[in-house]
Amino acid sequence: MLFTDIEGSTGLVDRYADVYPLMLSRHHELLRNAIESHGGEEVGVAGDSIFALFPGADLGVRAAIDAQIAISKEKWAKGCEPKVRMGLHAGKVQRHESAVVGIEVHRAARISAVAHGGQIVISHAVRDDISQSAIQPGMHIRDLGFHRLKDLRYPEALFDLVVPGLPSDFAPISSMGANRTNLALEPEAFFGRDADVEKVRRLILESGRRLVTLTGTGGSGKTSLSLVVGRSLIQSFARGVFFAQLGNIRSADLIPSAICQTLGIQEVAGLSAIESLRNSIGDAHLLLILDTFEHVIAGAPTVTSLMKECPHLAFIVTSREILGVRGETEVVVEPLPLPDERAPFDEVSQNPCVRLFVDLAQRERPEFRLTPDVAREIVQICRRLDGLPLAIELAASHIRVLDPAALSRRLVRGLHSLKHKVRDVDPRHRTLRAAIQWSEDLLTKDQREAFRKLSVFVGGFDVAAAEYVMAPWCNGDEAVEHLESLLAKSLVYQNVTLGKPRLHLLDTIREYASQGLSQSGSLQDCQAQHARYFAALVADDAPNVMRHNQRDCVERLFQETGNIRAALEWLMKQSDADGTAKLFCALKWFWISRGQFSEAKRWSKAAVAQARHVGEAGPLAEILDAAGWISYMSGDPARAHELSNESHRLCLELGNQAGAASSGIILGIAKVTLGEDLETGLELISGSLELFRALGDDYGAVVALIAFGEGARSEGDEKTAEKYYQEALSLLEGLGDTYWPGHLLQNLAHFRLHQGDWKEAARLARDALAISERYDYPVVVNLATAAVSGVFLAKGAAKEAAWIIGAIQARLTRFGTQFEPTDNADFQKIISVTRETLGEEQFASCVSKGSSASWEDVLALARSCS
Repeated sequence: MLFTDIEGSTGLVDRYADVYPLMLSRHHELLRNAIESHGGEEVGVAGDSIFALFPGADLGVRAAIDAQIAISKEKWAKGCEPKVRMGLHAGKVQRHESAVVGIEVHRAARISAVAHGGQIVISHAVRDDISQSAIQPGMHIRDLGFHRLKDLRYPEALFDLVVPGLPSDFAPISSMGANRTNLALEPEAFFGRDADVEKVRRLILESGRRLVTLTGTGGSGKTSLSLVVGRSLIQSFARGVFFAQLGNIRSADLIPSAICQTLGIQEVAGLSAIESLRNSIGDAHLLLILDTFEHVIAGAPTVTSLMKECPHLAFIVTSREILGVRGETEVVVEPLPLPDERAPFDEVSQNPCVRLFVDLAQRERPEFRLTPDVAREIVQICRRLDGLPLAIELAASHIRVLDPAALSRRLVRGLHSLKHKVRDVDPRHRTLRAAIQWSEDLLTKDQREAFRKLSVFVGGFDVAAAEYVMAPWCNGDEAVEHLESLLAKSLVYQNVTLGKPRLHLLDTIREYASQGLSQSGSLQDCQAQHARYFAALVADDAPNVMRHNQRDCVERLFQETGNIRAALEWLMKQSDADGTAKLFCALKWFWISRGQFSEAKRWSKAAVAQARHVGEAGPLAEILDAAGWISYMSGDPARAHELSNESHRLCLELGNQAGAASSGIILGIAKVTLGEDLETGLELISGSLELFRALGDDYGAVVALIAFGEGARSEGDEKTAEKYYQEALSLLEGLGDTYWPGHLLQNLAHFRLHQGDWKEAARLARDALAISERYDYPVVVNLATAAVSGVFLAKGAAKEAAWIIGAIQARLTRFGTQFEPTDNADFQKIISVTRETLGEEQFASCVSKGSSASWEDVLALARSCS
């Protein structure tokens, strides 16, 4: 698939308004000629952007090259020459009505967005699919390295096409390494807040306030204001501006984990989430927006702790109440100024409330126009709704079936009675609740029931999830009809996430609907249905979280974190420890491979406590085994020994062979690591390997072989260790696993260095680096890069080795961690020999330069090692 657009098109429109339309028309014509001549299908055009599909990578590449050549040869009006950036990607797409959707479409658009005008950037998938016949004489594919793209969790390997006769000297591509953000586009309807935006900007930029809390009643526009301010400050924060939605979590303990996920930071084994955050952020200039903090107000110390340790970290917080901590500046977000009933039409038409209503009404009815008579009714509506943006939005959503006069009359009747029913809350919040209830009262009985049931979702949902949760009460077609109706009434919102439609309820509306669900008596049944759905989703995705096809699964599990947490919480309140065990154990390798250690340990503690309370030995044994793995992989072998020892005993008593094999491995490796009883530890691992082989469990056998190898390596027996590693790698290839090979390949690279074969060591280290970069395993990236420093030393490039050593040491210090003992011994040996080779003064100089080097530059050097 091919995405194209014109770099700097807005500037061209401004400067060359008279010739721009002709240029754009010819630009489209040239692109369409190239697309059609190579069998492409144009599926989308928006302004200067074109989206096309091709049957194969070769055809897409040829079309892109031909288009760039045609554009470069065309005679354009002086100064109005289009510089077209192009992105090519290969992957599966879905056709939905007239649109082409899917995560791969999203990825292709992001690839195009980082290119420069005149450049053709391609993905790893396209590079792998191009045949030799598509490579023209003199043309070559240039490696641009791995880059993080907006809204995509995994780094993407990118390349560009260098074609004779076309420009090839481009600046580094503009991926998220520069000003990074996850902020969505500015709200479409945003009026009357210019003074508020400027006030918050000045507090942060000129007054140096690092914690600005936007307070106000629900629906007053706090989130919209924070997003607009955040976007205006992106260029002022070198590390970027990021938005974290805290309405998806139920415990203040999870705030650090939520921020880690927002920033794409993997926790470091042995450190808490907040320690990983402090070390990762360090002295970076970063702005974090924390939304709906009132749900986790007890977590205010997390903010102050991060501010203390990270001197250039600033926060914008939205909350219905202040955090109440030192250094906080409150900005009260008032409702929009109300229109004056006696003001002339020209003045009324410029009132923010009226402008907001008209903007929203025209989305429902494009032909809607503001006239003096209509304005009088809108003034009454806005005044009755106290100028609350969310309440105005709910009212405007009905303009498709109610004209302003009818809408005003209904609001008079409805709000008057509803407001008087709820007297124990802030008057403005009472108005919002009344507006939501008024909208709910206009629903049919079935629509109202569907609305309330959707409140069980945390952090959004897709249509399939909604259908499942509502299945006991209505069929799929009815569920979709209810969703469409709720969308039309602005009680449910839709956006596109990972290339697919996703629905959600605003926090204030969800809170209201949840109360209605609880009062209806259906809450428990609905939560059970919700938990069943997400337990099944995790069970389906869990086996793939460390395989080649992991991306969709991992992205989906991260996206559904709020719902998975809600399912776990509900399960742990029941007496069904078996249900908890299934979901908790299925999440084990997802948490471990993605560095979600704080979250994993939190659920470990709760799951073990529930299983002990219920008193079911089977689920307890499974939970203890998973908790043991989590403890060991997070850097706590002593706790792992304690948990796995109990699990192993219970599994043997119950005759659970698979459980005994799994717990036996972790118990054995914990004994070896602790130096407690090497012989018994190896016997346990051996017994586990035999059990897994007897059970036909190749993955279990792999883990046992790796454990054996690690035990031999720790004793200095590299020959035996390699035997186990090679056997494990053979099995891993058939399993499609991506997590373990990088670990093993970098170990083997060190073995080759010890044997004097630096060329083979270089190949192994590069392979380890490639797989760990592609699948985002930062621990293995560090280890593989350390192995590369040894390769440079062995090939006589000690200065380069010292430079890389400095970069790795700085990185480990920044994250507050170090390599595991055996890995660290190899690294320290490289350091020692490098220092001896260069001499103390030159070694220190090179290390110092490396410590301040860009990590991307370090990785670029490591990738080139041969």
